Amino acid sequence: MGMRRNRSLRPGPLAGRHLDDGHGLWRYADRIAVRCHRCATPGWVDSSANRSRFRCVQCSVALDGGCGCARCGPGDWVGPVRYSGRRPCGYCGHQWVSADATRKVASPPVRTLAGTCAQCGRSSDVTVGVMRVRGAEALDPHFGLPLLLVEKTAAGLLWAYNPAHLQALHDYAVAPLRERAGVANGSMFSRLPQWMKLARNRVLLQKATARLMARAR
Repeated sequence: MGMRRNRSLRPGPLAGRHLDDGHGLWRYADRIAVRCHRCATPGWVDSSANRSRFRCVQCSVALDGGCGCARCGPGDWVGPVRYSGRRPCGYCGHQWVSADATRKVASPPVRTLAGTCAQCGRSSDVTVGVMRVRGAEALDPHFGLPLLLVEKTAAGLLWAYNPAHLQALHDYAVAPLRERAGVANGSMFSRLPQWMKLARNRVLLQKATARLMARAR
Protein backbone atom coordinates (compact mmCIF):
# COMPACT_ATOMS: atom_id res chain seq x y z
CA MET A 1 0.00 0.00 0.00
CA GLY A 2 1.42 3.38 -0.99
CA MET A 3 1.98 6.06 1.59
CA ARG A 4 -0.07 9.23 1.14
CA ARG A 5 1.70 12.51 1.77
CA ASN A 6 0.02 14.85 4.23
CA ARG A 7 0.55 18.25 2.64
CA SER A 8 -0.70 20.00 5.80
CA LEU A 9 2.40 18.76 7.62
CA ARG A 10 4.83 20.41 5.24
CA PRO A 11 6.86 23.25 6.75
CA GLY A 12 5.87 26.78 5.91
CA PRO A 13 8.23 29.17 4.13
CA LEU A 14 10.76 31.01 6.30
CA ALA A 15 12.04 34.55 5.82
CA GLY A 16 14.50 34.72 2.93
CA ARG A 17 13.54 31.24 1.69
CA HIS A 18 11.36 30.10 -1.17
CA LEU A 19 9.38 26.90 -0.58
CA ASP A 20 8.14 24.90 -3.56
CA ASP A 21 4.86 23.42 -2.31
CA GLY A 22 4.34 21.34 -5.46
CA HIS A 23 1.64 23.35 -7.25
CA GLY A 24 1.61 23.23 -11.04
CA LEU A 25 1.40 25.92 -13.71
CA TRP A 26 -2.33 25.27 -14.13
CA ARG A 27 -2.97 27.04 -10.82
CA TYR A 28 -2.68 30.29 -12.79
CA ALA A 29 -4.49 29.23 -15.98
CA ASP A 30 -8.01 30.32 -15.00
CA ARG A 31 -7.42 33.92 -16.16
CA ILE A 32 -4.66 34.66 -18.68
CA ALA A 33 -3.55 37.99 -20.14
CA VAL A 34 -3.17 37.63 -23.92
CA ARG A 35 -3.10 39.51 -27.21
CA CYS A 36 -5.67 38.94 -29.93
CA HIS A 37 -4.18 36.84 -32.73
CA ARG A 38 -5.83 39.06 -35.33
CA CYS A 39 -5.38 42.64 -34.12
CA ALA A 40 -2.93 42.28 -31.16
CA THR A 41 -5.35 44.04 -28.77
CA PRO A 42 -4.80 43.02 -25.11
CA GLY A 43 -7.51 40.87 -23.56
CA TRP A 44 -8.25 38.01 -21.19
CA VAL A 45 -8.84 34.29 -21.57
CA ASP A 46 -11.23 33.21 -18.83
CA SER A 47 -11.62 29.58 -17.85
CA SER A 48 -14.03 27.95 -15.41
CA ALA A 49 -15.88 24.64 -15.10
CA ASN A 50 -13.74 23.06 -17.86
CA ARG A 51 -14.78 25.75 -20.35
CA SER A 52 -12.73 28.68 -21.61
CA ARG A 53 -13.56 31.76 -23.68
CA PHE A 54 -11.92 34.79 -25.30
CA ARG A 55 -13.65 37.88 -26.68
CA CYS A 56 -11.66 40.65 -28.37
CA VAL A 57 -13.03 44.12 -27.55
CA GLN A 58 -11.44 45.59 -30.71
CA CYS A 59 -12.17 43.22 -33.62
CA SER A 60 -14.91 41.15 -31.89
CA VAL A 61 -13.22 37.80 -32.61
CA ALA A 62 -14.63 35.07 -30.35
CA LEU A 63 -12.97 31.83 -29.27
CA ASP A 64 -14.60 29.10 -27.21
CA GLY A 65 -13.01 26.05 -25.67
CA GLY A 66 -14.83 22.74 -25.49
CA CYS A 67 -14.72 20.39 -22.53
CA GLY A 68 -13.44 17.54 -24.72
CA CYS A 69 -16.65 15.50 -24.78
CA ALA A 70 -18.17 14.14 -28.00
CA ARG A 71 -20.71 16.97 -28.17
CA CYS A 72 -18.41 19.92 -27.42
CA GLY A 73 -15.20 18.67 -28.99
CA PRO A 74 -11.78 20.16 -28.19
CA GLY A 75 -12.82 23.74 -28.96
CA ASP A 76 -11.04 26.50 -30.92
CA TRP A 77 -7.28 26.63 -31.38
CA VAL A 78 -5.30 29.34 -33.25
CA GLY A 79 -1.77 28.42 -32.15
CA PRO A 80 0.84 26.13 -33.72
CA VAL A 81 -0.15 22.67 -34.90
CA ARG A 82 1.59 19.55 -36.16
CA TYR A 83 0.20 17.52 -39.07
CA SER A 84 1.19 13.89 -39.53
CA GLY A 85 -0.02 10.77 -41.32
CA ARG A 86 1.03 7.75 -43.35
CA ARG A 87 -0.34 5.46 -46.05
CA PRO A 88 0.84 2.73 -48.41
CA CYS A 89 2.46 4.04 -51.59
CA GLY A 90 -0.15 4.56 -54.31
CA TYR A 91 2.31 3.36 -56.97
CA CYS A 92 4.39 0.43 -55.67
CA GLY A 93 2.46 -0.45 -52.49
CA HIS A 94 5.48 0.07 -50.22
CA GLN A 95 4.62 0.72 -46.57
CA TRP A 96 4.80 3.35 -45.30
CA VAL A 97 4.79 6.75 -47.00
CA SER A 98 4.86 9.31 -44.19
CA ALA A 99 4.19 13.04 -44.13
CA ASP A 100 4.85 15.50 -41.29
CA ALA A 101 4.70 19.28 -41.04
CA THR A 102 4.46 21.94 -38.34
CA ARG A 103 2.62 25.23 -38.84
CA LYS A 104 2.79 28.30 -36.59
CA VAL A 105 -0.97 28.84 -36.90
CA ALA A 106 -3.82 26.39 -37.25
CA SER A 107 -5.64 28.27 -40.04
CA PRO A 108 -6.18 27.45 -42.83
CA PRO A 109 -6.51 23.75 -41.96
CA VAL A 110 -4.52 21.14 -43.91
CA ARG A 111 -6.15 17.85 -44.93
CA THR A 112 -3.38 16.22 -47.00
CA LEU A 113 0.37 16.52 -47.41
CA ALA A 114 2.69 15.13 -50.05
CA GLY A 115 4.88 12.21 -48.99
CA THR A 116 7.73 10.64 -50.95
CA CYS A 117 8.03 6.86 -51.14
CA ALA A 118 11.41 5.58 -49.95
CA GLN A 119 11.08 2.59 -52.35
CA CYS A 120 10.10 4.10 -55.71
CA GLY A 121 10.71 7.79 -55.04
CA ARG A 122 7.28 8.91 -56.24
CA SER A 123 5.04 11.33 -54.37
CA SER A 124 1.61 10.48 -52.95
CA ASP A 125 -0.97 12.55 -51.11
CA VAL A 126 -1.17 11.47 -47.48
CA THR A 127 -4.22 12.20 -45.34
CA VAL A 128 -2.98 13.79 -42.12
CA GLY A 129 -4.34 14.32 -38.63
CA VAL A 130 -3.71 17.42 -36.57
CA MET A 131 -2.26 17.82 -33.07
CA ARG A 132 -1.99 21.01 -31.05
CA VAL A 133 1.55 22.07 -30.19
CA ARG A 134 1.80 23.71 -26.80
CA GLY A 135 5.41 23.20 -25.76
CA ALA A 136 7.00 25.83 -23.53
CA GLU A 137 6.34 28.84 -25.74
CA ALA A 138 4.75 32.12 -24.63
CA LEU A 139 1.22 31.02 -25.58
CA ASP A 140 -1.94 30.52 -23.60
CA PRO A 141 -2.72 26.79 -23.17
CA HIS A 142 -6.43 27.08 -24.05
CA PHE A 143 -6.36 28.67 -27.54
CA GLY A 144 -2.69 29.22 -28.41
CA LEU A 145 -3.01 33.02 -28.20
CA PRO A 146 0.22 35.02 -27.65
CA LEU A 147 0.71 36.04 -24.03
CA LEU A 148 0.71 39.69 -23.01
CA LEU A 149 3.19 39.48 -20.12
CA VAL A 150 6.41 38.68 -21.97
CA GLU A 151 9.91 40.03 -21.37
CA LYS A 152 13.08 39.22 -23.31
CA THR A 153 16.29 38.85 -21.30
CA ALA A 154 19.89 38.09 -22.18
CA ALA A 155 19.47 34.56 -20.80
CA GLY A 156 16.02 33.64 -22.14
CA LEU A 157 12.37 34.58 -22.48
CA LEU A 158 10.32 35.35 -19.36
CA TRP A 159 6.54 35.05 -19.54
CA ALA A 160 3.62 34.86 -17.14
CA TYR A 161 -0.09 34.11 -17.39
CA ASN A 162 -1.27 36.86 -15.04
CA PRO A 163 -0.08 39.10 -12.15
CA ALA A 164 -0.42 36.27 -9.60
CA HIS A 165 1.81 34.01 -11.71
CA LEU A 166 4.27 36.87 -12.15
CA GLN A 167 4.35 37.52 -8.40
CA ALA A 168 5.15 33.85 -7.78
CA LEU A 169 8.08 34.04 -10.20
CA HIS A 170 9.29 37.26 -8.59
CA ASP A 171 9.18 35.69 -5.12
CA TYR A 172 11.24 32.81 -6.49
CA ALA A 173 13.74 35.21 -8.06
CA VAL A 174 14.40 37.30 -4.91
CA ALA A 175 14.71 34.38 -2.47
CA PRO A 176 18.39 33.66 -1.62
CA LEU A 177 17.51 30.07 -0.66
CA ARG A 178 15.15 27.78 -2.57
CA GLU A 179 13.69 24.65 -1.01
CA ARG A 180 11.32 21.84 -1.99
CA ALA A 181 8.92 20.23 0.49
CA GLY A 182 9.29 16.64 -0.68
CA VAL A 183 7.32 17.23 -3.89
CA ALA A 184 7.69 15.24 -7.09
CA ASN A 185 9.33 16.66 -10.19
CA GLY A 186 6.05 17.97 -11.58
CA SER A 187 5.74 21.33 -9.86
CA MET A 188 5.86 24.61 -11.75
CA PHE A 189 9.17 25.63 -10.19
CA SER A 190 10.86 22.29 -10.89
CA ARG A 191 9.97 22.72 -14.57
CA LEU A 192 11.22 26.26 -14.99
CA PRO A 193 13.81 26.80 -17.76
CA GLN A 194 17.33 26.07 -16.56
CA TRP A 195 18.46 29.68 -16.96
CA MET A 196 15.94 30.78 -14.30
CA LYS A 197 17.39 28.32 -11.78
CA LEU A 198 21.02 29.38 -12.14
CA ALA A 199 22.45 31.51 -9.32
CA ARG A 200 24.29 33.73 -11.79
CA ASN A 201 20.94 34.79 -13.34
CA ARG A 202 19.26 35.66 -10.04
CA VAL A 203 19.61 39.43 -10.41
CA LEU A 204 18.69 39.29 -14.10
CA LEU A 205 15.49 37.39 -13.26
CA GLN A 206 14.66 39.82 -10.44
CA LYS A 207 14.96 42.83 -12.77
CA ALA A 208 12.95 41.15 -15.53
CA THR A 209 10.07 40.20 -13.22
CA ALA A 210 10.11 43.71 -11.71
CA ARG A 211 9.81 45.29 -15.18
CA LEU A 212 6.88 43.04 -16.07
CA MET A 213 5.17 43.77 -12.75
CA ALA A 214 5.45 47.50 -13.39
CA ARG A 215 3.85 47.06 -16.83
CA ALA A 216 1.12 44.80 -15.44
CA ARG A 217 0.01 47.53 -13.05
